[in-house]
Amino acid sequence: MDPVTDLHLEHFRQLYLSERARRETIRSSVSTPVAALSFSVFAFSSLAVQVDMARWQEPATLSILLLGGLAAAALFASAYQILMAEWLFVYHEPPRLADLISDTPANATAEEVAGHARRVLTASYAVAYEQYLQGNALSARSRTWGLRLILLSLLLQVIAFMLLPLHLAGGQTP
Repeated sequence: MDPVTDLHLEHFRQLYLSERARRETIRSSVSTPVAALSFSVFAFSSLAVQVDMARWQEPATLSILLLGGLAAAALFASAYQILMAEWLFVYHEPPRLADLISDTPANATAEEVAGHARRVLTASYAVAYEQYLQGNALSARSRTWGLRLILLSLLLQVIAFMLLPLHLAGGQTP
């Protein structure tokens, strides 16, 4: 009796297909941090045009510059995390039918060919499932960190925008 049954094959095939679908879900959800990143860059540029660099020694201006620098660093770190979310995706497909059959001896019976193909295909699904599982976990973690860093950047920018009236008022003479 063959130790790898059709039940084994179907089990690992379903695990593989589930993780493959999860990979596509994670991939499509990367668009959220990318959209937030572009919004954050726009907000950052709006802040940058409001700051008078000639008054860089004033406390409000220094605070805005510091917050802006931290916000920019968070944006770059976020872009890196978003890039890594895509970079870490694993692409592993089961072997083609021609490859499964080509490894069997020429004098093998149909049952031996089927058993060999079932074992190789089951092993391939198991390997692909493990690779997808690890890759998906890393990609999801990178995507989440990318979004968190964008939110940090936006929070820093909000604080900088709150300081902007102090900065603008400091340059006016009574």
